[in-house]
Amino acid sequence: MAYINRSHNLGWSNTRITVLEYCQKKYFFNYYTHTLRDMNEKLRLEAMLLKNLKSMEMRMGEKTHHILSDYLRLLKQGKVEENTIQKLKDEMTDIMKKEFQQSKDRDFSLGYNKDQKFGLSEHYYGENVDDKLDEIVGRVIKNFDAFLNSEWHDKVKRYFEVAKQVFVENPKVPDYENMKINVNKIPELMNVAILASPDFGVIFDDNTYLILDWKSGKEGFETSGVADQLKVYVLKMLLKKWSTKMWDMAIKAYEIYFPSMNVLGGEVTQEDIDGVIQKIIQDVDYQKQFIVDQDVVQNIAVSHKNFQRTTSPKKCKSCTFRKVCEELKTLELSA
Repeated sequence: MAYINRSHNLGWSNTRITVLEYCQKKYFFNYYTHTLRDMNEKLRLEAMLLKNLKSMEMRMGEKTHHILSDYLRLLKQGKVEENTIQKLKDEMTDIMKKEFQQSKDRDFSLGYNKDQKFGLSEHYYGENVDDKLDEIVGRVIKNFDAFLNSEWHDKVKRYFEVAKQVFVENPKVPDYENMKINVNKIPELMNVAILASPDFGVIFDDNTYLILDWKSGKEGFETSGVADQLKVYVLKMLLKKWSTKMWDMAIKAYEIYFPSMNVLGGEVTQEDIDGVIQKIIQDVDYQKQFIVDQDVVQNIAVSHKNFQRTTSPKKCKSCTFRKVCEELKTLELSA
């Protein structure tokens, strides 16, 4: 029996489409876990538990964003004092170590708990990762130091002084309402939910903008060009004016990788915007194959059997959902 998800239209994001292309079953567990309710409630709750866990690598990236945001918001408010940087480092180190211990002490056999969602996937699977804690904490601090010692630190301080407006994302308290993109101007994307918010944005004047996104993961092979995610941020700005045309706007957008501080991006063109719109439309058409009647408003998933598993053992070995995926496979084969 199909479970109607009445709260959410079909959503698009770079992450969603990447997961779908990586493994359809992982996409199912990430975005349609609720459909298991009428089939196997125990399996659904276990999948919900796993959905909320993060790997240590993911936690490192998250905490890098947190410490940068905390510092930049203090800088914006003029509240950076002589001991602020060291205080932020000490607080982050303390938080990460406490959270690690909480995850380690958690009894995952108790199952999903909506009031206790945090945990590390490594601990769930019984891995001894004590020796990796200092390394992960050290990488967050190293990333922070890389920014502080870079030219971007000086540039950002200058932006706070001269720009008309500066935006600093607060990843600890996401403003989902502000993240919404009104895509109803684009008929093919009518009623599709898209959220986007850059890490850092600058408005110099009515026609001149700068967008920055922090990246702490593995650097890609690209050496030039503007990433699709950056183009989506620009599209969001344009659609606020009920247009997809840049006209005389000058917008530069960059991804900054930590700790190398390598920069990828440049000036965004109308061709970039037209291209990313077409990409999103194509991605959504692909996603529609996995919902009943391709209805983005009802957003009812087709049978879980229609979501194919990757054939890559390497992908399965590192997947957070590997336990419930095997259990679901057993159920599918016995049906």
